[in-house]
Amino acid sequence: MNDVTAAKLAEALNNCANEPVHIPGTIQPHGYLLAFSADFSAVVAVSDGVQKLLNAEPADIFNSTPADLLPSSLFEGVNNALKRLKHGVPNWSFDCHLAEAEPKNCFCTCYLSDSIVILEVEPVVRRPPDDYIAEITDQLDRLRETTTVQETLEQLTKSVAVLSGYERILVYRFDNNWNGEVIAEHRTAEDIHSYLGHSFPASDIPSQVRALYQKNVLRDIVDATASPAKILLNPDIEHSAKLNLTAGVLRGVSPIHLKYLANMGVKRALSVAMFEDTKLWGLLSCHGLEPSQVHPYQRHAIKALVAVAKERMLLQRQYAAERFYAATEESRKALLDPQKEIMAPDELLSAEGDRWLKLFNVESVALVHGRQTTVVGEDCDKSVLVDAANWLVDKHSATGLFSTSELAATKLEAVFAETDFCGLLAVALPYDRSKTGWLLFLRKEVLEVRNWAGHPEKTTIEHYKGVDVLSPRKSFASWQEIVRGKSREWQREEKQAARFLAEDLAIGASAYQIEQLNEKLKKANKRLKHLVHTDALTQIWNRYHLEQSVDEQIAVAKRYDRCLSVIIFDIDNFKGVNDTYGHDIGDTVLQNLALSIEDEMRDGDIFGRWGGEEFLILAIESDLEDAEKLAERLRKKLLSVEFEKAGTITASFGVAEMQEGDTRSSLIKRADEALYKAKNSGRNRVVSAG
Repeated sequence: MNDVTAAKLAEALNNCANEPVHIPGTIQPHGYLLAFSADFSAVVAVSDGVQKLLNAEPADIFNSTPADLLPSSLFEGVNNALKRLKHGVPNWSFDCHLAEAEPKNCFCTCYLSDSIVILEVEPVVRRPPDDYIAEITDQLDRLRETTTVQETLEQLTKSVAVLSGYERILVYRFDNNWNGEVIAEHRTAEDIHSYLGHSFPASDIPSQVRALYQKNVLRDIVDATASPAKILLNPDIEHSAKLNLTAGVLRGVSPIHLKYLANMGVKRALSVAMFEDTKLWGLLSCHGLEPSQVHPYQRHAIKALVAVAKERMLLQRQYAAERFYAATEESRKALLDPQKEIMAPDELLSAEGDRWLKLFNVESVALVHGRQTTVVGEDCDKSVLVDAANWLVDKHSATGLFSTSELAATKLEAVFAETDFCGLLAVALPYDRSKTGWLLFLRKEVLEVRNWAGHPEKTTIEHYKGVDVLSPRKSFASWQEIVRGKSREWQREEKQAARFLAEDLAIGASAYQIEQLNEKLKKANKRLKHLVHTDALTQIWNRYHLEQSVDEQIAVAKRYDRCLSVIIFDIDNFKGVNDTYGHDIGDTVLQNLALSIEDEMRDGDIFGRWGGEEFLILAIESDLEDAEKLAERLRKKLLSVEFEKAGTITASFGVAEMQEGDTRSSLIKRADEALYKAKNSGRNRVVSAG
């Protein structure tokens, strides 16, 4: 069917997204499945072919109890696994030697489908090489030596190739619309087709398949050419639903996906999900040209490589963000330099705007402040900026932040229609609730040449299980698309840095107002002091005050030869709290955390919010041992606090003691590095700088 209407296409996409791939009713034929009742007293279902494993027909198996049916080693293994599953483990694997089976060595995976106990048995047809552990160690070391995200991904594909034997390994990254792009690839031979730099439409990996990766990060397809083994149900037991095989490794493959793999020339495949925080970021995807079974321990090794690569990428992103924030810090110092004359907000922008153009890689920076509008860089009609600011006040005052790389896809399309700008990052200046100002960063269009693996719009539909679905495309020949109307994406650190600058501009604006309105000096000073030194959300000291305090206390410690330590701690997995319960609950967690920590603080110590979910403590006249004890007490305190909806939270702590020659920057950097070590070591711990 080549003439596909929009309605037909929408229906087919919806049907694909609703395919129950987690309950296929089949397994891959290289292994066996047995399902038992919740009390492990009866056999509920088996896979076709299980006769080879147990030397008994399904009818005889259904009339047996697990204790009578299973070899003792297998029965004992399942019982041990059940104890683990009762404690919330999603699945449990174990090796098993079956004297009557061929091959005799098996790898077993046990998990629950609702209350049904599922046992998957994989015959182990080959063992890894004798030096496999040494090879894994070598490849892990190679990953740890990488210095950039791209280098890490490229090394990951090479390392997986060495450990697995797959002929093509690629890293597939999702965009905001769930289209995927191959950003790293390794092929074992030049004549193997390359997909590097090519994109795949979101329909290639439907939403319900992506959702399964949240529950089971690995998918292994041993033979994409083999017919599946059906799951046979015990006719004497009533079944309420098909077996959910999500947590296992033998789950049968959708015929649509098998056709897709065949069209690619792929006869075996393995994929591992890669997450950024809690969001599915991409996939490590392995392709084999011939059917073959990897050893289960090879699967574990690949998962370990992905985990190390993820941690390495996180660290590299943090380093890149640090460099960006350091550049931003220079501009912040200039904005609030006490040695300089107080300037109006438009003068501050004019003084620092050229630096911001380069720092944020934008064509224009604008400040809409009261009745004034100031632009640095390429000009933009002031009426456009005012209209945009009015819309932001109406729609985004609560968050104080708005960003888009495609203005034409937002409500601001008409406002910017006559301009060349496609991207906008806007942050509020919280200097006066009655007159919120906005700092605007504007980007122009960046033409994107997207290479698709096959034409994404050449869509055909086929009839499958009574409904119309998308037919897997037969051609993956490169097709090029020019994407217009978009700017470069805004990065997380750019948004955070823009907030910092807006806050500093707000402080500058308030200072200027005070100077200009002497008759209201007392009221204005009170507002300024609170704004400059106090975090608006938690009502504890803010970063500006903490920076001043660190400088002061370092000077005092040096003058009187006293000890001084810094503790930096960060809430673990705080993004998950915001994503799950919303930012209002997240804000409440921050407020209550600040109250809990303040109650534990010693007289003379200084405590404040360093930024986001990160806090800093100046431990006055405390050496490293004293500061470690304080940090550990605070860590345990948090474990005893029950936060609304979020429950118990944990935090990671980094501790550093002032050394000879330390400055604010070097002391805090060492504490920050200790914090990263705490994060990378498993979180919820205290780590001290050496």
